[in-house]
Amino acid sequence: MRKRQVREALEFEREREQTLKEQIEIVIAETEGARVDAAAFALMSPEDVQIVKAELSPPTFEADEGPTFFERDDVIYLDEEEELDPQEAELLRLKQELEDCRRTQLAFEAYLEALGP
Repeated sequence: MRKRQVREALEFEREREQTLKEQIEIVIAETEGARVDAAAFALMSPEDVQIVKAELSPPTFEADEGPTFFERDDVIYLDEEEELDPQEAELLRLKQELEDCRRTQLAFEAYLEALGP
């Protein structure tokens, strides 16, 4: 019984140590992040930099205030474009997502390469 308790406590402490190490890395990254980013971004294409910056920086919250006083939100426009077949629309969406995903991966790979070994 005691061995099991000690093994569990030991495992807990090992996991705790790993968590603390990760937290230390996060703090260091936040402290040195701007300098590291600037050095890496200097070696990357502007498009790759934009993609990586968008991922590393959280988006700012912009409240949607809804329609302004002179805008109507109860109007239905009948002259809008024809709707695509739902399956075709989903296929197009998925293809775009896949393309974006691959592009983002390339940008991250360029960032990692710019950081060096």
